[in-house]
Amino acid sequence: MKVQTLSNSTMAGYASAEVGITAVETMAQIYLLDFYVSTVGLKPSLFGLAMLIAILWDAISDPIMGYISDRTSFANGRRRPYILIGGFLLGLGVYFLFTPPELETQISKFLYLVVAYFFTNTFMTMIAVPHISLGGEIGYTPGERNKIFGWRLFFANLGLLSGLLLPAIWVSLGKDGFASRSLSSGSIWVLLCFVSYSSYIFTKGRDFPYQRSETKPNSFGDNVLSFLQSARFILKNRYFLPLLLAFIVATAARTLNSSLGLLYYKERLLLEDSQVVIRILLPFVFFLTISIPLWVYLAKRFGKKRPAFWGSFLLGVMTIILYPILPQGSYEAPLVAAFLGGIFAGSILLFDSLVADVVDYDELLTGEKREGAYFGFWKMATKIIRAIGFAFLGFLLEAIGYQAGAQTQDSELGWRLTIIFGPVVGSLFVLASLIFTRLELTSEVHAKIQELLSRKKNIQKRRSSGVSAG
Repeated sequence: MKVQTLSNSTMAGYASAEVGITAVETMAQIYLLDFYVSTVGLKPSLFGLAMLIAILWDAISDPIMGYISDRTSFANGRRRPYILIGGFLLGLGVYFLFTPPELETQISKFLYLVVAYFFTNTFMTMIAVPHISLGGEIGYTPGERNKIFGWRLFFANLGLLSGLLLPAIWVSLGKDGFASRSLSSGSIWVLLCFVSYSSYIFTKGRDFPYQRSETKPNSFGDNVLSFLQSARFILKNRYFLPLLLAFIVATAARTLNSSLGLLYYKERLLLEDSQVVIRILLPFVFFLTISIPLWVYLAKRFGKKRPAFWGSFLLGVMTIILYPILPQGSYEAPLVAAFLGGIFAGSILLFDSLVADVVDYDELLTGEKREGAYFGFWKMATKIIRAIGFAFLGFLLEAIGYQAGAQTQDSELGWRLTIIFGPVVGSLFVLASLIFTRLELTSEVHAKIQELLSRKKNIQKRRSSGVSAG
């Protein structure tokens, strides 16, 4: 079977939507807690509860969106329309999330955050699940998929830069904490409209509508039953579960790391927010970006499993050792952690690429292409752990003595944050790498799966040609 190759412009155009998606995620992960607790004045425990409610809905909606996009029969594709519309709506959602009206009571602040984040997450699902599913679908060979998800990570890093730097830029222009967040989210809205349209245009002809049965239209009950059967089969996939579990644990580590980053640098190392973004987080993103070709090469040379294991394991060891010993008041020493962390964190692209390989095994067994369903469950599980992590973090901050909106904090708070930010987070990365060793989908096994899948498709094609001729 001849496989049509993708040009770099097509892969880059497809992946460009990740700039806006990741910019929103970065704004939420890095600034949302500090914004609502320090600027809006919401209690940390109520912030955590709001996150739990909103993100749990977001998690549930992911496999539903994946199932819907698998079975969408629009003429311009089953994924692309959601990318286009979802980009506009996601920008609208994040703008209102970071532009709350004046709210006096804790309950009004809590309810506004729940509703705003609920809609933001819903719109995130609308664009993110079809987008990542399309990435697994337009590439066929392992090398091509590594490149596609390498491009996604490259543009994700640009989105990370946007989400990090925009608030700092507005602050440098004299805007206060509230105005800088509002203007940053408005800028991201404009960015999302542009990149979602770009992704839509560059994937023209690469996304095909779902072919519905002409003999028996699906009823609502049939769709629900089909969704449940699909979910049951996915959760029984021998290659998917260990990969999913490892990524869930790594996501828990990343949630704690990204949410506590500014607090750690501010309360433990006594550094300024704007300088942390420019002198530490920006270099981290730079090192992460330049590591992408390295991980693509290592995956091509040694397969995806070994590099993914060592990336997560070394990231965990580095986190455990370095963060507790970084000196206060220094912007130079954290650059060592930014360099090593950025290089090791680049291995994350291999996890998403492996999901696309797992879908090949599913297609071999079932004859169906269900990238949307798999990536939907992939995102659902990680968002559930993220929701639990946010809720846990809110109560944990109160337990270790963090005071919402206070100008000065307990002198012991910095060390308590260090224990969580360093050894606890690092141990989770190490645990994720150990779970990952249970994955049996090696490059040799996947090559055999693709060979059998290719034979199966050729046989079906010959049978179809024979029936047509008869």
